[in-house]
Amino acid sequence: MKRVLILILAMTILAAARDKKSKAQPGPYVFISKASAQTLKAVIVQENLALGYTLDSDKQLQFRFSMPGQMPLVSAVFVAASDCPGKTTKKVWSYTLTELDGMTKVTVEPVWEYPDDYCQMQTQPLIWSQRDEIAAFQAILDKAR
Repeated sequence: MKRVLILILAMTILAAARDKKSKAQPGPYVFISKASAQTLKAVIVQENLALGYTLDSDKQLQFRFSMPGQMPLVSAVFVAASDCPGKTTKKVWSYTLTELDGMTKVTVEPVWEYPDDYCQMQTQPLIWSQRDEIAAFQAILDKAR
């Protein structure tokens, strides 16, 4: 019965969201910079740590940050509230840097990571809809030398 009520609520919320139609699309988001991949990595790591994120994974040009967070209501409707010891919902940002012809391509993939009913970790795209944040990120990449 509880799932039926959640489904009805979800359908109502989705119908309202469909009417408003967000122009933002899910990632990955791609940026270009003239700075080297190593310089950009240092800048991105510094920025994310300053925002309170934790560096979860660090390979040479692929790295990932996370921070515990609460999914927006529209997304959270489909996520069962599970009691999974040591597993929490997180906002995750993954970065891949690729150098080619004196330019660096920065691919950013934000997702929500959350435990399902069986305590298995699942992901759902995190839509980066703040145009000013996207522009600020590109400005950071442009300033890097």
